[in-house]
Amino acid sequence: MKGNLSMKKYVYLILMIMWILVFTAGCSFSFSGADGSSESAAPDQIDLYVMHGRQEAPQAYTKLADAFHKKYPNITVHYETPSNFDLTMQNRRAQNRTPDIYSATTIEANAGILMDLTDEPFMKNVKKVTFDTVKDNRDYFFPIGYSGVGVIYNKAVFSENNLTPPRTLSELTNVQQVLASKNIATFALGYKDLWVGHFSLRPAFYAVYGSYPDWNQKRSRGEVSFSDTPEWQLIADVAKNYVYAYGNTDTAFEVGYMDACSMLANGEAAMMLQGSWATSLIQTYNPDTELGFIPLPVSDDPNRSKISYYCDYYLSISADTKHPKEAKLYLDFLSTQEAAKIYVDSTKTFSSVIGAPIPEDPVSKDIEKYVDKNQYIDDPSGTWPNRFYKNAEKYFMEYILDGMDYQELTKLLDKEWDTCSDK
Repeated sequence: MKGNLSMKKYVYLILMIMWILVFTAGCSFSFSGADGSSESAAPDQIDLYVMHGRQEAPQAYTKLADAFHKKYPNITVHYETPSNFDLTMQNRRAQNRTPDIYSATTIEANAGILMDLTDEPFMKNVKKVTFDTVKDNRDYFFPIGYSGVGVIYNKAVFSENNLTPPRTLSELTNVQQVLASKNIATFALGYKDLWVGHFSLRPAFYAVYGSYPDWNQKRSRGEVSFSDTPEWQLIADVAKNYVYAYGNTDTAFEVGYMDACSMLANGEAAMMLQGSWATSLIQTYNPDTELGFIPLPVSDDPNRSKISYYCDYYLSISADTKHPKEAKLYLDFLSTQEAAKIYVDSTKTFSSVIGAPIPEDPVSKDIEKYVDKNQYIDDPSGTWPNRFYKNAEKYFMEYILDGMDYQELTKLLDKEWDTCSDK
């Protein structure tokens, strides 16, 4: 009996010790992560995942996430910027791993998978962005930044060759002739990345939309078409000339966006057709590069020239996020003057926050002059029908490569518009 009693006491003592150890270790319980590292379990810690496709100025997003974390130590924001954003998003959805916040499209707004932000107080702090292709009048997109799209140019290349930035097509031809004799490309082209090819059209959009700002609405009503709007040929042919007359013709389709930025930074090209968001990336290749910004000449009348200026970066909250409160807190932070200053200083582009500071770099100053003179258009492709954009991109590039003539191009564009509008 004594032996049995002693054994019971011994077992009881062991159990008590184990219980005490588990109890006292409860707040610091750890486990091995996927990579074998030890991680602390912290139930009150929230991880928010933000995904977009912007490759420029990654430090901006790190600074924004860090500043937010200081205000809300229990929330950590993780940014991901995949180079193939669309494909990555498709895979994430298929795996049921949609980010909490991401760069969405009107397709997703119409599908009902985005959070309605209409009545959120922070929406009053920003210049809101709307899309004609959203079926209802609700707000699903939180605007972050505005950019100008036109011609970014290397000031040193022009000064060293006694040239001035061209205002007309005739002046552009003269610039090209001088630069060609020096073995300098007039335009740095990065057509290996398909989206860059489409952006070579965008600076010329004002040839149509500068005169017909409601062209898209008329096209949807069947009042106009690509085929009967001659200004579309001017847009398409100017873009074609970038390759065959003005650009790095031999390598245009072997060089991608980042390499084209490097060409401009290092004086291998004089100009680049891009948005002002490229400024920070160009200067990572050469911090001493002095840049300027002008509209793309599409005629011999400089007074017709306009830049494109619009909200090019916005975020949405997934309707099925597990952290809706925290996601809205982050957008609320992004609507503050503190966040706006971080964004402007880091990206050298314009913030959507009302009252935000103006970027101090020369490219932004040039853009501001055109905006102040009302010498700009919005982004007309933002109100193209859902799904039209991608195929239009392919058709324009095939035309540039002489894979079809202009009549075939406009016929396909009209058919594609009608097909997408019916969906």
